Amino acid sequence: MATGSNMLSTQDVKELLQTILDAEGSGIEDISVKSLTKPGDNYGSTMLAVDVSLTPGPRTLHLAVKMLPKSAVLREMFQCEVTTQKETDLYLLVSPAYERIQRENNVPEDKYLDVFPKCYGAKTSSKGKDAPVDETAVILLENLKVQGFECGDRFTGLDLAHCKLVVDKMARFHATAVAIKIKKPEEFRTTAMQAATSVAVGPLSNSQVEKFKRIRECQLLQKRIDTAMAKGMENFNAITKEIREPFATLTHLDLWTNNIMFQYRPGSPKVNPTILKIIDFQVTGYDSPARDLLLFLYTSATLEVLSENYDQLVRLYHDSFVDCLQILGCDATPFSFNEFLKEIEYSSLVAFFHIVFMLIPATIVEEDIFSTEDVTSADLVVEPRVGEIYFRRASKLVCDFVSRKWI
Repeated sequence: MATGSNMLSTQDVKELLQTILDAEGSGIEDISVKSLTKPGDNYGSTMLAVDVSLTPGPRTLHLAVKMLPKSAVLREMFQCEVTTQKETDLYLLVSPAYERIQRENNVPEDKYLDVFPKCYGAKTSSKGKDAPVDETAVILLENLKVQGFECGDRFTGLDLAHCKLVVDKMARFHATAVAIKIKKPEEFRTTAMQAATSVAVGPLSNSQVEKFKRIRECQLLQKRIDTAMAKGMENFNAITKEIREPFATLTHLDLWTNNIMFQYRPGSPKVNPTILKIIDFQVTGYDSPARDLLLFLYTSATLEVLSENYDQLVRLYHDSFVDCLQILGCDATPFSFNEFLKEIEYSSLVAFFHIVFMLIPATIVEEDIFSTEDVTSADLVVEPRVGEIYFRRASKLVCDFVSRKWI
């Protein structure tokens, strides 16, 4: 099964599924492959929908297969030799560690964190696990779309019900890693920290800077904005930056609408999601949880929710974080609400830069989204167009951060 410069063979699939196949006494009868995503859904990888017909049948295993981007330009741009290894470690090392600590502490079903897609197998190279990442790297995940999971609308944004579910699960994702750090420091070092290798980004492009400067609030506060952006980028990429304890944890660092999938009760309106999954763990880091919270709220919540429910969502985050720590047998005293508010303020500059960086991919108009099939360097310097929501979100970002004296 050829996929451009990537190759996915029946043997690859069979080898990665072998343990499961042996346990079930199953075999592979046939494999069908098609593209899983549309342009704009994912730039940092090639995503395939792979249906594996099993024997004895009829049974079909529906997989989402993640491989390196076909474009060499994108592979370099997304630092795939690092990000692919990080995501593989997340599924093979971190996810099982989360399961273990929850089982050991008898986490009740309604509080159990189950945000990782099931991973059926992964490899980073055909030359063995210690070899550098190459074009044969592949991750086999459950196909969430077949189960009815879907992302929200990045233009409309997420309503309060969706945001509350995300904030609750985000807090538990962060707190579970903190609990492992506290109770099992060596396991934390060999699991979460394996997936937390830093990934640097370059400065904002000229088009990003120029778009941001068109915002009235930026024009009125240009010196403050320039200073905040410079300090934010410096902190974003600082290898030796101070990591504040005790809140520092495994962070997603790309947690916005396109990387969160929701499932709803069959036949019900899509207003009350029951389950969510988080995807694309390619840039995870060891950092402040406030970065994920601010990035999510300012890129993905509707502006109405952000204006009317910011304080409620921050309080919900903290309540869920503390609740998770206590369920996992940790002393939550050092994690007071006032200390968390200080954590948000401390993280605000780097979060500001990160949010500005993400606003264009979050709001680019559909017709300006390029295909990842044969991207060249020239494609990446074309100025993308954004919708009105870009300017509304950017204005809200500046006004809020100024009013809170964060910039």
